[in-house]
Amino acid sequence: MSSINEVANWEIFLWALYQLGGASQFIDIEDVSLECFRIAPSHFRWRTKKDLPDYKKCAKALQEAEARRPQKLIKSSDAYARQLTAEGQKWIEINSPRLTQILNSGIPVPEPKIRPTSRMMAEIERSELFVQWKEIGKIPQEKWQMADLLHCSPDSSPAIWTARLESARGIAYESDKKSIMQFLDAVTLAHPDWLGG
Repeated sequence: MSSINEVANWEIFLWALYQLGGASQFIDIEDVSLECFRIAPSHFRWRTKKDLPDYKKCAKALQEAEARRPQKLIKSSDAYARQLTAEGQKWIEINSPRLTQILNSGIPVPEPKIRPTSRMMAEIERSELFVQWKEIGKIPQEKWQMADLLHCSPDSSPAIWTARLESARGIAYESDKKSIMQFLDAVTLAHPDWLGG
């Protein structure tokens, strides 16, 4: 990701945590959420009340930051505070030039673009999970990998998992991507526990 239009909310969350001193101490997630809203209000505001931060968007950004793998980027002391891990600090160091240019430029960060459905299908088709399934019939076993592909957290509720899978299936059907539908069906059958079954 290098475009100003493509900076992800979880990246803004990590950057905000870093800006508040999260490299060396635990920071309350409410403070991080307010910093996210200050840095990129168009990403974190209510749809109808643009002067208010939307806690659900902040919570989702936190979940996605916590779901980054294989390295864990943030750690918790309790339900309310987060700190960057050593890997998280390394991630900040690597991404600092790009994020500084985007988030500290003084230019308002534009609203995120809606992800085109074709892009979602391309992401699945390029993924190692899909390629291995197509070539050798290997069903994904690691929940975090599938969560990353579906843009949710491994700890998301079964309802969210079901919604993400159904959304992807609907897009695959609309795009006539039969193999992706078969892949998603195979994952669903192999892991009913992910969906609360």
